[in-house]
Amino acid sequence: MHLYRRFISIALVLSIAIFSITAGGADEKPAVSTDKPNEVVFGENWLASWNFEDDAIRFTLVAPTTGWVGIGFNPSRMMKDADYILAYVADGEVFIRDDFGNGLTSHVSDISLGGTQTVEVIEGSEANGITTVTFRLPKSSGDAFDVVFNPGQRYKIIAAYGSNGFDNFTGMHKARKSIEVTLE
Repeated sequence: MHLYRRFISIALVLSIAIFSITAGGADEKPAVSTDKPNEVVFGENWLASWNFEDDAIRFTLVAPTTGWVGIGFNPSRMMKDADYILAYVADGEVFIRDDFGNGLTSHVSDISLGGTQTVEVIEGSEANGITTVTFRLPKSSGDAFDVVFNPGQRYKIIAAYGSNGFDNFTGMHKARKSIEVTLE
């Protein structure tokens, strides 16, 4: 029985390590900052851009999907402890949720944890297989589940999107990338 438990433990550790290495795709190019100071390109038709406003930061996410798009900030490990914004467009309406990474590979709404929904939708569209969503976040919401945004500070960003038609906040990602950037 002891040998069986040891085997299961080793298999679990190896599975997690392999998932961590391959989840983004071994042959994919890494996300890169572009010549635009406030933009990161994750892939073809897949990017995030931002601009600081008076007391907020405005983001635009673009992804090659008719499903959900998402961005997360400052995970401690994998998805854990990250501040996430997830959105999708259905019948011309934008649905958006402010989430928190409650596990290595999971997230839940801030509201379910006693926090607040601090994201404000600006606009969104879905055309030719591409979803675009623009939203605003306060620089400092006062919510324990949200990141404080300071111009000139470095952040680890996780971006992901779901498969076509995954109009929800819980569907598995089709693609994901991460990068560290200084938000100017």
